[in-house]
Amino acid sequence: MSKFTDFFKNNIKLILKITLISAIIIAITLVILFVIHKLNKNEYDNVYKNRTQRCLAVYNNYTIINQKPIPNGGKYFNQYFKKEHYYGLRDFYYASSYKSYLPCGYSNDVVSYNALSNVLFAGARAINLDIFYNGPYPFADESKIIVGNVINGKLAYLPKTNTDKQYLEFINCLQIIDDIAWKKTDAPLFLYLNLEFEPNQKLEYQIYSQLFLKLKQHFLDKYYSFQRVNIGDIPVNQSLNKIIILTNRKPICAFLNEITNGLMTSNSTNLILFEISDGDVDYGGVKIHFAKKEDALETTKFNLTAVIKKPKFSEKNFSNPKIDTFNYNTDDNFDLGVSMCFMNWQNYPDKDDHMKNYLLKFKEGGMILKPPTLIYEPRPKTPAIERNKTFDYNNRNVNGLGGFYNFNT
Repeated sequence: MSKFTDFFKNNIKLILKITLISAIIIAITLVILFVIHKLNKNEYDNVYKNRTQRCLAVYNNYTIINQKPIPNGGKYFNQYFKKEHYYGLRDFYYASSYKSYLPCGYSNDVVSYNALSNVLFAGARAINLDIFYNGPYPFADESKIIVGNVINGKLAYLPKTNTDKQYLEFINCLQIIDDIAWKKTDAPLFLYLNLEFEPNQKLEYQIYSQLFLKLKQHFLDKYYSFQRVNIGDIPVNQSLNKIIILTNRKPICAFLNEITNGLMTSNSTNLILFEISDGDVDYGGVKIHFAKKEDALETTKFNLTAVIKKPKFSEKNFSNPKIDTFNYNTDDNFDLGVSMCFMNWQNYPDKDDHMKNYLLKFKEGGMILKPPTLIYEPRPKTPAIERNKTFDYNNRNVNGLGGFYNFNT
């Protein structure tokens, strides 16, 4: 022990030098690692920022739509009732935006509040938000509702993106809607919430509470709650300055269920959704769902209908933004009376002829009246005919025994 003490005393300066040099080397290493991390972080922050700005530039080419007033305040003379009636919501076309929060594309890309606000400024009257959760698992106390791009049940985003840039806060999206949606028009706004999580009362209550907090003044009358009414029947005067809340499935939370006005599904009686693929487009889009044109017109005249082209995910989107968001010709669908053809507003109209033609269709506003031939005109119910009892038979009691029947009056 004394030898060790003597060695330490004799070499204390050397030991201190070695310790100091080691500490300096460790400190320099940590600084280098921190700088590298910071540079990488700044690099990916810049990638996100530049990509977002480049993709959002598309909206600079969009004309801000000033909605023209609805003809005659939405009234028309009904020849069957012999008095004025209001058009129903099914009697209009609506400029509709698919995945309105994505500025660049579907596949592992950035999200943006500005994309949503620009779509509203450009005149869209139907928007789509995909609703997911942020947390360890759906039922966790800390899990919160968010807006984000979901692929195969998982949140998808630009690789190495910071957590706070992987999704949008739902309540902030609602604030944008409240600030912009009715700034230049009193036309109704359809909000399609695609619930990407399994039924969950906790998360659904968060959706309800945030909707109530930000948009309760724009809710439709309670008569139209619980998806009890065919949305196409709603008179246009009852929907001015209102938001119409749609979901892809019936909420299990009673509060959210109450304020949900309709389900947008293929078998819905509130708003019928037709999902089509690229192959379907080649054969006329919605036409393939009907045996003949008359059947399609009967459906679209009486119901509010929508079309969404199924997204095609592509990893090439990482190096070539928007490559997975090509639009399609909507003329056939509009000719059949479809009210909503959801489009990818991420695309430059001068590079996407279908988007250009779509915007030209809605140049007078995001809500336009259909041609008279595509409008359903309600008629009074046919009075019930009283049953003619002339040929009625008197009641008879029949009993049988041993193969023989007795008829007793």
